[in-house]
Amino acid sequence: MYEEIIKAQADNSLTINYNKWIFDSILPYIGNRVMDVGAGSGNFLQYLLNRESVVTIDVLDIFIDRLRRLCDSQKNVHIFKCDIQDDSVVQIAHQYSIDTVICNNVLEHVRDDLKALNNINEILNKGGNLILILPAFRFLYSKWDKSVGHFRRYNYKDIKAGLAKTNFTIRKNFYMNIIGFFGWFLNGKILKNTPTKSCFIEQQAIFFDRYMVGPLRKIESVFHPPFGQSLIIVAQPV
Repeated sequence: MYEEIIKAQADNSLTINYNKWIFDSILPYIGNRVMDVGAGSGNFLQYLLNRESVVTIDVLDIFIDRLRRLCDSQKNVHIFKCDIQDDSVVQIAHQYSIDTVICNNVLEHVRDDLKALNNINEILNKGGNLILILPAFRFLYSKWDKSVGHFRRYNYKDIKAGLAKTNFTIRKNFYMNIIGFFGWFLNGKILKNTPTKSCFIEQQAIFFDRYMVGPLRKIESVFHPPFGQSLIIVAQPV
């Protein structure tokens, strides 16, 4: 069921403005030799094609096939089917001297997130950046999260402790998308929706992306909200 839901949600054209907003928010921390962990259907990869080297990994064939079609002529893009929890990914990454690892809504899908963070620490060059985009707040965890393969959501103190255990120090942290926080609370905790139960997922995504991302982006560019749907972390190996 999980893979069927992921396939149904794989059309990133529904949230082009939102994806670009997130990418632009982390752009100052992205280097030239990047690993995109759990690249999915290429939400960020399309913005990384001008980098010196981009290593993309995912565990689902549907996404590996899409990424290969997207990057068919890109010699600087290297695509592998593998899991960030596997030791083999460290050996693969060492071929490319990675200075940035991006996990865009990935770590919550990983059963052993500390193992994943340990591997990333080994992958990154000294002084490199780990960029995490995480679903925020444990109390928002619902059947919706479970249905899309989330093992957890993250409080700041939890991810801070996990990063410390795996020899990272936090360089920057902030919340994004305060409206999405209330939308997630309404859908998941009040209405108890799931992707298969709700018939308005695409309509919600289209409306939000078309009419709300622009104003929200301007507001949150002036000040970062004290909470939001997503928690952004930039960390470096100690």
